[in-house]
Amino acid sequence: MIHPRDWYVEIAGQGPDLVLLHGLGASSFSWRHNRAHLSRHFRVITPDLPGHGRSPAPLDADYRAEALVRGVVDFLDWQGLGTVALGGNSLGGGLSLVLAREQPARVSALVLLAPAAALTRVPYAFWPLRLPVLGYAVASLLGPWLLPWFMRLVYCHPERLIPEAVVGYAPPYRDLRRRLALRQVCRDLEIRPLAEIAALLRDLTQPTTLIWGKRDRILPPTQGHWMAAHLPQAEFHLLSDVGHAPQEEAPELVNKIIIDFLGRSIKNK
Repeated sequence: MIHPRDWYVEIAGQGPDLVLLHGLGASSFSWRHNRAHLSRHFRVITPDLPGHGRSPAPLDADYRAEALVRGVVDFLDWQGLGTVALGGNSLGGGLSLVLAREQPARVSALVLLAPAAALTRVPYAFWPLRLPVLGYAVASLLGPWLLPWFMRLVYCHPERLIPEAVVGYAPPYRDLRRRLALRQVCRDLEIRPLAEIAALLRDLTQPTTLIWGKRDRILPPTQGHWMAAHLPQAEFHLLSDVGHAPQEEAPELVNKIIIDFLGRSIKNK
């Protein structure tokens, strides 16, 4: 597995530790509108997961959820982090849920933005990358020029976000090996039965906030309602005119939700 010393990470601020994990195919760039504001209240740690952004992306790495969760634990240890507030968007949120269940003493609170947990299928945008032969061809063609198309699925109002987002997300997509690594991440994705996810959620005791976009086309808000029903301790925020990346489309509101939630939750721990 990739050593955590090689993970790219941005750290800002002082205070209680808040670790935020990005989604599939994204990077720590997704927290660009949150890091500065949140760092006035917390020490904000935003790494690039293996296979993403500026972290190593070897083709022979294990990118299954279990391996990524082990990697996050190793990353916390390498950074000298004990108990943290943990969360993320999409894939990052799903990993946070598993880690919180497996090592509850490490997680004081959960901040989940459209977490990938209650899936019944791989999102259509990523499905072609999982195919044996076609997946290689898709990865070969998946250059920065396709990012605007994908962002139209991710964002509710893509026209005002695409120019900046393409500049920030494009660099890794210029490297064929990195695109092939992303393909491997997609192939290692596992869809767990909903009964198994419900059992996982029942085991969680941490205070939790769920933030979902009402116009999410990647993970529909019905998944958010389902998760909220199985997480009685969770606060559920459904944001209007927001897609799959609430932290990018509604950063001011998301920042306020996180600050208010953690201000109450960490003090009560």
